Amino acid sequence: DFVGIFDVDEARMRAVADEFDVATFDRMDDLLERCDAVVVASTTSSHSEIALSAIAAGCHVLVEKPIAESVDRGRAMVEAAERAGKILMVGHVEHFNPAFEAARSILHEPRFVEAHRLTIYRGRGADVSVVHDLLIHDLELLLALLGESVVDVAASGSAILTDTLDIVNVRLRFSGGCVANLTASRISLTNMRKMRFFQNGAYISVDFGGKVEVATMIGNGPEPPEDAEQLELPGGERIARWFLPVPKENALQNEIEHFLNCIRTGEEPLVSGRRGLETLELADRIVEKIRG
Repeated sequence: DFVGIFDVDEARMRAVADEFDVATFDRMDDLLERCDAVVVASTTSSHSEIALSAIAAGCHVLVEKPIAESVDRGRAMVEAAERAGKILMVGHVEHFNPAFEAARSILHEPRFVEAHRLTIYRGRGADVSVVHDLLIHDLELLLALLGESVVDVAASGSAILTDTLDIVNVRLRFSGGCVANLTASRISLTNMRKMRFFQNGAYISVDFGGKVEVATMIGNGPEPPEDAEQLELPGGERIARWFLPVPKENALQNEIEHFLNCIRTGEEPLVSGRRGLETLELADRIVEKIRG
């Protein structure tokens, strides 16, 4: 059952309440007393304070990414949830994007990854660097997909419109040998959310807008469907190219349903507090590298 909402911006809270006909609370503590679980969607600097209050009130917590304003505060959240026996999940919503979920079935030990996450400047999220605002999505996906540690970081970036980094390029090398070249910008003239994976015998391109393109050497990689486009190379080898079916699903809804299911079953979330903390540690490491 949906209990209601609280927002420090009272005008916005009333507007949302009127639009969706939901209850409001004048004090956050009053809302927490009524809830078994909460979603914390606030500025990064307030994540830990709100989440710790929710956990202390006996609530399971889904907190927006990044998990907290610092690794120490994120660790305090993780430890508090574990002591209380509560689910702590971090809202890395791209993990639940249907395009990424479709691609995971054929992603096996990629050797090189290239990603571009570009947005038009919108102001929101500027309280943190573009690494913590946008790039962190791709960092979490790579950590989840590869299950390996990062052994080398090379990075550069600049502050253009804000006091923090607005555009960055990062090269990561993982313990298993995979190399990832990642670009993130929040001052682009167009929006782009793409990851390209290169693995033995195959190329997989994931457009988080809802497309997954696959190209593979026939006989050496994922088996193509019968209607796949085929191209013959000069040496007689053939390449097949096709698009994977991507269901029309809402990633945010998938994320919230997963959170609720974890509460019911007790299973660990796909993006647990510890995964969110690991991702934040990598993001901090990248910013430190850029700042020298």
